[in-house]
Amino acid sequence: MSEKMIDLEVKVTMEEMKKIGEYCRDKGVNFSEWMRSLALKEIERRAQEKKEEEKPA
Repeated sequence: MSEKMIDLEVKVTMEEMKKIGEYCRDKGVNFSEWMRSLALKEIERRAQEKKEEEKPA
């Protein structure tokens, strides 16, 4: 599978952006990669929850 990069706009306040920027610098993470990772983990978590809800009792 080849990767295709797209631009994504995220709306945040200036105060939120400062907090995010400080966190990324402190942890040495790239904001885009970090957000992608968080989003994929959340999708997987919700898919797992849905599977568990659908299991017969």
